[in-house]
Amino acid sequence: MKITAIIAEYNPLTNGHALHLERARKETGADTILVVMSGSFTQRGEAAIADKYMRAEQAVYAGADIVVELPTIYAISPADNFAYGAVKTVSAFSDVHYLSFGSECGDIAKIELLADLLLNEPQEFSAVLKAGLKEGLSFPKARAEALKAYAETHSEYESVKDILDYPNNSLGVAYVMAVRRAGLDIAFHTVKRVGGGYDSSDIDCDYPSAGAVRAAFKRGELDKIALAVPKSVMGMLSVISPQGDALGDMELFKLKSISGYDLENYYDVTGGIHNRLKIAANDAHDIDTLLENAKTRNYTMARLKRIALYALLDITKKDWEDALAAPPYVNILALRKERKDILSLLSMGCKNILTRYSDVSRVDKSLRRFIKLDYLTQGTLEIINRSGVFAKKMLLI
Repeated sequence: MKITAIIAEYNPLTNGHALHLERARKETGADTILVVMSGSFTQRGEAAIADKYMRAEQAVYAGADIVVELPTIYAISPADNFAYGAVKTVSAFSDVHYLSFGSECGDIAKIELLADLLLNEPQEFSAVLKAGLKEGLSFPKARAEALKAYAETHSEYESVKDILDYPNNSLGVAYVMAVRRAGLDIAFHTVKRVGGGYDSSDIDCDYPSAGAVRAAFKRGELDKIALAVPKSVMGMLSVISPQGDALGDMELFKLKSISGYDLENYYDVTGGIHNRLKIAANDAHDIDTLLENAKTRNYTMARLKRIALYALLDITKKDWEDALAAPPYVNILALRKERKDILSLLSMGCKNILTRYSDVSRVDKSLRRFIKLDYLTQGTLEIINRSGVFAKKMLLI
């Protein structure tokens, strides 16, 4: 079996994602496409637009053979930790030949060159990075600026000096670094993003981003969405409703009700941000105002949204340490009916496999906290969406 893995959110799956699935299979010569997909919440600390089983179903319709869940604790982590968790999940499959991802540059050689630089960070680079962090820049911004400064005196990196300015490039670099650190024998494949960029809200361009589709969905522009997503995805969107303010209300209540001391113990809370969040929470009447008042140069809005979610879900620094030490597990969300052979291959290399919650009693005990978190977030998403349209177990499609 020759597997190509793709790490995704599919929030929702767009025509651009479908194109990536098609090209990944063709250009890597894969007979199996494995998708590791975020579940109920995404890397920006936001609720997924639809149930994970419904989104996994769309991925199979678009060309995936098997879709497994990226554990929640990784799915809502900063980019490097997101990549670590995704690659850890991929490592449970023994025959993965390629990891494929979209990128703005579309040049895998440049991404690998930069990844190798960051893995063996020169002292000169580190000094500039530390200076940027000391000045109050966020880590992504400080690293991007350090790269530009380093390229000025090292011409071999001139061609990659702007790569970290783009989110999909940065995530691709993180994937390569994670694979290298894990010592996995996996090659890389990238497809150049076309149409709207990751942050673009333009729904009228060719291949709009998932963010543009979500924004149009909230505006009720279903006619425009129909041109941006596969027909089956349009069918999914037609049976759900735009999300209200439930998640923000729950996060606001939690941040108002806990102490700054408790908040300090949550995952990724450093540098006194717990005090800023508590001060902002005291006077805020909605989560957007709270986060805007707490934001600083080195705390991006995405990071603050994640911290609010960690607080809501009680994800602590200790939980992250435990996740690092735990073995991988595979929660199967959807499988192409004629590809049950993948399950036989998977069972030979991984003992911790789930297709429904009752399987939790059969996996390594160190994983149970994280599997319960995956199902807790599923229930939370049901409350947020209020549509009642949810699948409950693995789908055979």
